[in-house]
Amino acid sequence: MSDSPTRSVILAELDEIYRGPAWHGPALLEALDNVSAEQAAAKPIPDRHSIWELVRHVAYGRHLMRERLTETTSDFPLAVAQPWWPVSPTEFGTAAWKADLALLDDCHGQLRAAIVAATDAQLARVPKPGDQSLARQLLGTAIHDAYHAAQIVLLRG
Repeated sequence: MSDSPTRSVILAELDEIYRGPAWHGPALLEALDNVSAEQAAAKPIPDRHSIWELVRHVAYGRHLMRERLTETTSDFPLAVAQPWWPVSPTEFGTAAWKADLALLDDCHGQLRAAIVAATDAQLARVPKPGDQSLARQLLGTAIHDAYHAAQIVLLRG
């Protein structure tokens, strides 16, 4: 018996924690529901990430995991400031906020499609010595999202 999660478990967990309903509390999109551009840009805790920065980070994480799974590279539409963290937004209007939420949703859809299309060998691949299999990393992506959903709930106030 393998300790790797199955494709169906990975997809179910990614979707539950992304869209909900999630048993543990608000899913990511539930946490983001009705967050305004002003709320998203606010930094109520100095030297911590804003909701908007977290959304960009989660989107970029999905992009990177898709690249890792498919062993391809593609451009991400935002500049990247440091590993796993795109640059902070410089335009803070409603249209820019909605565009980044759409980017998050697009990255989620692309990652899901890559998981559905992946071979068992791709899911079982260990990218480098000491890493976990991609299947476990993908399940970890869902756990990562739950962490950031909780941060968003706290930042919303």
